[in-house]
Amino acid sequence: MQLIQLAADTAATIPQPPVDDEMPKTAETIFNIFIFLPLLGMICFALREIKKHKNPVLLYCLIGGAFAATMEPVVDVLGLVYLKEADALGTFTILDRTMPLYICFVYPWYVGGLGYLAYRLFQNGITRKGLFQLWALDCVVDIALETPGIVTGTYLYYGEQPLNPWGFPIWWGFVNPVMPMVAGALIYHVRPHLKSNLQLLAIIPLIPMADGLANGAVAWPMWITLNQQDVSMWVTYIGCAATLGLALYAVWIISLAVARPETGNEGTIIDQLKTLLLPSAKAAPAAAASAGIEPGIEPEVDREMASR
Repeated sequence: MQLIQLAADTAATIPQPPVDDEMPKTAETIFNIFIFLPLLGMICFALREIKKHKNPVLLYCLIGGAFAATMEPVVDVLGLVYLKEADALGTFTILDRTMPLYICFVYPWYVGGLGYLAYRLFQNGITRKGLFQLWALDCVVDIALETPGIVTGTYLYYGEQPLNPWGFPIWWGFVNPVMPMVAGALIYHVRPHLKSNLQLLAIIPLIPMADGLANGAVAWPMWITLNQQDVSMWVTYIGCAATLGLALYAVWIISLAVARPETGNEGTIIDQLKTLLLPSAKAAPAAAASAGIEPGIEPEVDREMASR
């Protein structure tokens, strides 16, 4: 009985989610559509890649991203996020947290789809500077996709969250971009060893693996500080600084695995994305031209393997 009472007293001092808050239905519908549109675009592109180039890698990344959604309840509990459940379109339940429908839409394209995009950038050749630019760009994307859901009340962050000017604690923007970058690095090194269509299915588990690796490696200082009894705000800012440092360290580690030496002709990450997504862009990387590979098209042989 004393242990039960102790557990109850501890739970009372650690911030608890407002489980009685109801999901605003109109906001939920709009947010579901907003989150689904990027996924729809990536599904269409994945089917085009299969039809035109017999390349199922993006599709497998999207499927892997769907599996990665099962990590969301874990990071919600540890990072003090509450996705409103009352009157929501619920899907699966883990750790007594029922995930709304939009979680099943966002993970496939943010972790899986952006992971594929990172892989293609790494394949085309990216510098360490470009990697840090990619991390910053993915941070902006994360803020842009989360803010509408927060300001319309579909979910919220609770507890003593640092860097929280409008309801979105920006430290999450430090962590989340690391997920697709780790996914891209894993695919970049594993893909050359997958020779058959059946073996390519091994790409699917790389996406949830990347999700767990990135969150566990980078977010743990914030998880520890947020889940202390009566934690003061200055302690959470120390945890925030540590998480930012670990995120930047993680990007540097990824650069050791995928970055190429600078030539001075790379341009910004925006230039490289234009080259990748718009093959007609004039700023095509010299590496693609010299290799005889059309930008934006999946090569049959990985460049790293071809160079060995």
